Amino acid sequence: MSDAQAYYDQVLGMGHTEANALAYTRQHYPDFLPAPAIQAPSPAPVPQPTAELQPAVMQPAAVTSAPVASPQPATSTAVAQPSVALPTAVPAMASPNPAVAVGAPALGATPQPYLPMVKAGPSPAMAYAAVVLLLVGALLGVTAQFNHEWLISNEDDTTGLSAGLTTIQLDCSQSDVPAESTLTKQNVVDQCKVFTYGLFAEDMEAAAAENKSADDLDDVLVGNYEDYCDNTYTFASAFAMGNETALEDLAEARDTCLETPAAGSTGGLVLWMGFIGAVLGTLMLGAGSLGYRLPSEAEKHGKWVGMAAGVLMLLAVLVWWVLLPDTDTDTSAGMGVWVTVLGGVLSITAGVLAFLDKK
Repeated sequence: MSDAQAYYDQVLGMGHTEANALAYTRQHYPDFLPAPAIQAPSPAPVPQPTAELQPAVMQPAAVTSAPVASPQPATSTAVAQPSVALPTAVPAMASPNPAVAVGAPALGATPQPYLPMVKAGPSPAMAYAAVVLLLVGALLGVTAQFNHEWLISNEDDTTGLSAGLTTIQLDCSQSDVPAESTLTKQNVVDQCKVFTYGLFAEDMEAAAAENKSADDLDDVLVGNYEDYCDNTYTFASAFAMGNETALEDLAEARDTCLETPAAGSTGGLVLWMGFIGAVLGTLMLGAGSLGYRLPSEAEKHGKWVGMAAGVLMLLAVLVWWVLLPDTDTDTSAGMGVWVTVLGGVLSITAGVLAFLDKK
């Protein structure tokens, strides 16, 4: 016997009609069709005890006026007769099934399934796709956080120079040989590496004391953008000693330079928030897709967390771009920007898919 049929029989046992039992059963088992009923032998009627009749000659009036008692079914309402000792009356709507009648709800109450609750089954492919997209979005967000190519310099004399959120990078292998120069390409690359190593160092004097050769350094050098701004000012101010106007211009240039890592720090903070949101959303959506329940049913909010994470990633790019200093340098958005945008779009798409899947 199937669970649906057992539930249907249970509702019938509560005293409901077949139509009501079928309606209640289809609330939990929409495709249920009841099995053909097997005609059970009807129970023999239980006769009502009859009164002991007195001889007609002694009570002629009672014989002519009192109705004759007739047998009644067990489920009918018993009619009390005077001077007759009747057994305890059976309730009119008592269940014919004693096992069901014990502790059964009253007639008219909505029946509940007797089957135990089970863990929700896996969600469709759309839910899994949402989890994957949100996870990819989180990975792209953290990758962009450490990318050194958010801003690319397009100036001829700064070929290979790029900046991350708070870092700066120079690829000396892209250095061009100056016009009418007797230096070779390798000489230019070697000079670039030695000079850039000191310029990007946290302590420029300590870096110079190391006396590293070009062979000890990589072609691509990365440093902290604030150190680059301070070292550039220190290096240039040595040639402007005594020229107050030049020193003021250099100080102003340093302040402008420091606005770039400040913008990167703010944008990076927003990006971290987006990354954390994407991770949390992935956990929520993943738990819901696998049928697990989190405290306070947090898995139901995974779609909104995913969308919020995507919005934060896109907002990080916007905040960073708006806070960048206004300079005449020819720059363009680099790989870090596009990776972040892609991560934000994927995260929002994951939230939309989860919403459409009604998770």
